[in-house]
Amino acid sequence: MQQSGFRSAPVSKAFLFTLVATSLLASIVDVKHYFHIQIVPHLWVYRQLWRVLIWQTCYANAGELLFASLVIYHLRTIERLFGTRKFSSFLVYSFIATSVIAPILLALIFRPFTAWHMNYLPPGPTPIIFAALAQYHASIPGIYKFKLLTTSSSADGDADAPGITLSDKFYVYFLSAQLALCQPPGSMLSAAVGWVVGYAWRMDLLPKSKWRLPSWLFTDSQAGEFETLRRRLRDQDGVTTGAAQTAVPTAPRPLVRQVLDQFRGSF
Repeated sequence: MQQSGFRSAPVSKAFLFTLVATSLLASIVDVKHYFHIQIVPHLWVYRQLWRVLIWQTCYANAGELLFASLVIYHLRTIERLFGTRKFSSFLVYSFIATSVIAPILLALIFRPFTAWHMNYLPPGPTPIIFAALAQYHASIPGIYKFKLLTTSSSADGDADAPGITLSDKFYVYFLSAQLALCQPPGSMLSAAVGWVVGYAWRMDLLPKSKWRLPSWLFTDSQAGEFETLRRRLRDQDGVTTGAAQTAVPTAPRPLVRQVLDQFRGSF
């Protein structure tokens, strides 16, 4: 059963609240211009390599922040599936990998092949979100499907009517597409890098993809998860026991009756 809110997903909750806080703070303090990357002049001329470490820590406009917040909320199911420790390790790994890979690809491949026109990476954790979206695509099945009819004259309930069949996951992909198209082509590059890194991590194609954060960081979280699971199992056992107690007991048959029934062929 789908749980509402951020129950059993503390890292997703912290990720969302931290992203909102850093984005608002950068806007209030008027330092948003420090978070994007331009290969020229930021990296090649001024050697501002520190931008590689911070460009995914906030968004520069409210539209991107809104779409990212909605997607992160839907991706909280990945943390429930992976567990807090594995999901946290995945986010840290994706942050490190995409923070380096995206600027390198932009500087060495896309910028030369676009005649030096593609030079900008917008701020925001779009690569991390799309890396998690790759896990969502591969791990979470659709709950229901619906069809968008392409003609208005189709009869109701006609399964063969022309149309486009979509699942409930379409809403998440639609929001993610809006995020990827906010500041093209840089935002599209960020999304593509995140998606590829997410699937490469899943298929163990990247070095140290089995790396995990120390377990002692999640002692309290794991204890809370076990307590929640124990409480749910106890409640379920209580419901089962109550149902069994309300059942009408059947009186046992006498021994003589059982013997006679066997001879009659009745069991």
